[in-house]
Amino acid sequence: MNKTDRDTEKKRDTIRYKASKKRCNLYVKNFPVVWTETDIKTLFEQFGAIEKIRLEKGKAGNAFAFVCFKTPDSAAAAK
Repeated sequence: MNKTDRDTEKKRDTIRYKASKKRCNLYVKNFPVVWTETDIKTLFEQFGAIEKIRLEKGKAGNAFAFVCFKTPDSAAAAK
């Protein structure tokens, strides 16, 4: 395969990967501020394998999280 074909294939794989990740991430809010990543994981892991959880504290004292599932089907079930 020549360089142009390799570059084209690489771009295609990158686009395919990004498209597969689009619907795997859930935004979660309105949970107690004292919750930890472990609490959120315990709640959501019943819907499928979790890839990553990012827990954030807002300026107004609120908390929110991004729960990234490994598959879009798991994210849809959790939603």
